[in-house]
Amino acid sequence: MIAVCCYPLRHVSHSTSAVAKGGYMAVIVQMQFTSAVTEMYQDAFVGSAMENGTTIIQFDLRQHDFHYELGTQAKICWRKESYHIDVHELSTFHNPMTYRFIVAQGFYMNDHGQRIYFTPTIKGVSTSQHMSHSVVRLACYLAVVCGVSLRHIALLFSALFLIPITKSSIKTWIDDIGSHLPTQRKCCGTCWLSPR
Repeated sequence: MIAVCCYPLRHVSHSTSAVAKGGYMAVIVQMQFTSAVTEMYQDAFVGSAMENGTTIIQFDLRQHDFHYELGTQAKICWRKESYHIDVHELSTFHNPMTYRFIVAQGFYMNDHGQRIYFTPTIKGVSTSQHMSHSVVRLACYLAVVCGVSLRHIALLFSALFLIPITKSSIKTWIDDIGSHLPTQRKCCGTCWLSPR
């Protein structure tokens, strides 16, 4: 998958062009990019572009093959009204990166001739938090394993990845991930009962 990103380059000419006055000019570069999300939705990829200094990687989920996920071979129809969901991703580029998922409500006819409506679920990202799972996992890892404070994690994400995150969002993610872990009593019970 090719992503578009923008790099500022120092202008070395001494002419009187507009670029020379500012000292910098932007060069658009196409780079190879792969992630868990781009692998899952290769068939829905429609392109990438720069928008307000952010690399936007676009997926139109109406092009994704939902027959296997829905367990049907019936024709899938889509409503004309679509909307998009933007999700932040960790970027190794010079600029931030966002996935843009174009979604619409769909339907198909089941074996009894009834319309079955569905809205595609997007895997690998959190649509409520507008972050990819890799962003959430890294923030939780930094807090729990490395002992970095929530404030410093928010600063790291803002400075390194250009992703605005609040301390309360990180706290919510940690609590959500922690709610699926066994309690301290269950962990201790497992340790005592395990064969030595």
